[in-house]
Amino acid sequence: MHRLKNLFEHVCSMGNLRPAAKEALRGKRSRPPGAMFFMELEKELPALHEELCDGTYTHGGYHYFWIHDPKDRLVAAAPFRDRVVHHAIVRVIEPIFEKRFIEDSYACRVGKGTHAAMRRALHFARGHKYALKCDVTKYFPSIDHEVLMGLVGRVIGDRRLLDLLAGVLDSHADAVIQEWPEGAGLFEYKTRRTGLPIGNLTSQFLANVYLNPLDHFVKHELRVRGYVRYMDDFLLFGDERAALREHGNRIRDKLAELHLRMHPDKYRLMPTDTGVDFAGFVVFADGRVRVRSSSVRRFDRRYRHLLWEVNHKLRVPADLTPRVQAWGAHVRHAQSYGLRSDVLGRKRGRKRVAGRRQRVVSRLAGRVVQQQRQQPARVEPQQQQPDEREQQHRVPCLRSP
Repeated sequence: MHRLKNLFEHVCSMGNLRPAAKEALRGKRSRPPGAMFFMELEKELPALHEELCDGTYTHGGYHYFWIHDPKDRLVAAAPFRDRVVHHAIVRVIEPIFEKRFIEDSYACRVGKGTHAAMRRALHFARGHKYALKCDVTKYFPSIDHEVLMGLVGRVIGDRRLLDLLAGVLDSHADAVIQEWPEGAGLFEYKTRRTGLPIGNLTSQFLANVYLNPLDHFVKHELRVRGYVRYMDDFLLFGDERAALREHGNRIRDKLAELHLRMHPDKYRLMPTDTGVDFAGFVVFADGRVRVRSSSVRRFDRRYRHLLWEVNHKLRVPADLTPRVQAWGAHVRHAQSYGLRSDVLGRKRGRKRVAGRRQRVVSRLAGRVVQQQRQQPARVEPQQQQPDEREQQHRVPCLRSP
């Protein structure tokens, strides 16, 4: 295979670093690191260009923080000047690998995304009876640096660019694994560094490169037409359950070659007419599309909290507008008119709660009335009237004045 060289000069050129800095600043103009870098842009860019060309550039440390929604993730924020280098690298090598990616890989690619992935999954669901849902266990922390550099080295032959990429990878590691080859002594072990930092642009791009062999394996060796992948979450469609199970076993072996493992709890074979959960939506064989229930509950919880802050004068109502517009544009790709009316059709968060309670009470009352109608009428026994003799002997109770 022909390997491309003479790419490092394009990466570190001023014509590439300047637009890379603008892309790194996108959406972060009000934050101090980017603002300070652009305040001294005419000094920072030439200095960064000189360090890259001289080979004295070293990647800085990360600022780590946790996010807990929808699940716990450790995010790594690199210094701004290092983010400029990440964008500069991706701007040069992404078009090279883009030609080698399959069409049905939808994560972190121009013109793709979750909505395009959902529509592709819907297309396959309408034409097949079954779907095999697969997921990789702890994908980003499990990516092997040596395997990844081997995949990149098959396409890129520029040693200086490979060294720059290796420096970016060495700036972070989730684990260092020690391995003893067969017949080796106690101290003759080999170490493997694993893990990509969640938050780097290079991590998103290289994660697609890492699973590109799996994509070609499924398409060209297993001959599965109904295949769609979004990062480490992928689906296989077919009409025979046994064939999909066999494909799943062979995919496990292929992932083992990449030092990855299939997630045991997210490996499911399901009929498409009962719904296939993928990329935040649930697609059905009859063409229906629903929003994932967990994402609806998550937004509803955030929205109610924001409404509470607005009611208590802790936030202005204008802060809700971009969040509501973004969520509405997202769920509009599904049949979600009733959902949007139910979640957003309230004022200050109180009318909707009261209306929901009233609907629940009326529904329960209707069930009680229906059950009473279905039960046979009970005949109450007549109470015996006391005879006249007992009534005559009764002494009236006198009340004291």
